[in-house]
Amino acid sequence: MSASRPGRGVRVVAVLVVVLLALLLAIDRITPRVVAGLIAAQAQRSEGLAARPDVSLGGFPFLTQVWRGNYRDVRVDVRGQVEQGLRVDRVHAELVGAHVPPGDVVHGDVRRIPVDRLTAQVELTFTDLNAYLRSQGSAVEVGSAGTGIRVSGSLDVLGATVDAVGTADISVAPTEITFTPRELTAPVGASLSPAISQLLTVRVPVVGLPFNLRLTSATVRSDRIVFGAAGQNVVLDPNVVGRVTGAESSVRARPFEQV
Repeated sequence: MSASRPGRGVRVVAVLVVVLLALLLAIDRITPRVVAGLIAAQAQRSEGLAARPDVSLGGFPFLTQVWRGNYRDVRVDVRGQVEQGLRVDRVHAELVGAHVPPGDVVHGDVRRIPVDRLTAQVELTFTDLNAYLRSQGSAVEVGSAGTGIRVSGSLDVLGATVDAVGTADISVAPTEITFTPRELTAPVGASLSPAISQLLTVRVPVVGLPFNLRLTSATVRSDRIVFGAAGQNVVLDPNVVGRVTGAESSVRARPFEQV
């Protein structure tokens, strides 16, 4: 009888350990959803988003991140945001080092989230770009030409209507993009080419992006342009929404401009 007691004790301990591990694993699976919801709500408030973004969190084990209040892999998707008439199809942001105190998580009340580093992809479809250009009175349309840009439009040149088509370069500034024709395939008239090129050149402001994003690069796809972007001085706090500091304060959005 006495020999069986230690065996029963070991089994009880083993069962308790298994139950505890299962409980911790369940908490580790459930907690990311809770934290993701808190971050999504705060992002919507602080960035003035029309809809709540999709938020997912990575990293395992997760409870250590909760304990430290430092989430090292946060992915945020913002869909269909409209700023100054331009619809942005998607912003996919990756936050590295989002700081949420564990007490805020426990109480379900997050007021401020500083972020160490943020990179993003900003996607503009040609459909949305052309809709914006039409709304601004432009006769120019843009589309893909392989990995480049195709520009076209019915233009008023010296009192005559000219249907012009060409390929263009795209240049990226922090808060605007510019399409500049480099080659005209129609019409052939060489004497009119400079005037036509000037009329086909357009600048489009891309402002009001969430997380103080600034554009850095562009990749052309069949139906859209995907911009690389980086966030600066990112703090998810509704009390400082729209504020910028340092060099950013000198950046001003220019309205649509057809040169």
